Amino acid sequence: MPEPVHDISAPVMVTGATGYVAGWLVRRLLEEGYTVHAAVREPDNAAKVGHLTRLAEDLPGAIRLFRADLLAEGSYDAAMEGCRVVFHTASPFTLKISDPQRDLVDPALKGTRNVLGSANRSESVERVVLTSSCAAIYGDAADVAQAPGGVLTEAVWNTTSSLEHQP
Repeated sequence: MPEPVHDISAPVMVTGATGYVAGWLVRRLLEEGYTVHAAVREPDNAAKVGHLTRLAEDLPGAIRLFRADLLAEGSYDAAMEGCRVVFHTASPFTLKISDPQRDLVDPALKGTRNVLGSANRSESVERVVLTSSCAAIYGDAADVAQAPGGVLTEAVWNTTSSLEHQP
């Protein structure tokens, strides 16, 4: 395994650590030797966090689980203590959407504000990395068809989705 490129003396925090993207991020951070503060809804639920603790057993880094609720102000404060970097991957996800603004947009905004509020209160956090979903890039085939050469890059953004169409 290559030597870590970054200073691993301070822990890093990952929101939504049980999610798909976060799981890969946590794995990579543990491989690099970081101590990961994993913010999750149910840290005592082995079925939901077991894969994270098993990763830490086999890799050079360490993991600490913290209870956090995306929609509860201040719930990330403890998990951020001592961290220099925060990776914000948590976002509401549901397939049953009756009101896109209420079910998706408002909770995502409130959650991000809560994470940024905790980061602002923290004396140690120097950087917050925000992640997004592929839905930010494309909503339907029209977006893909308009992409130069059919390749989706950071220059391509979803122009077809709205609260009424593929929210």
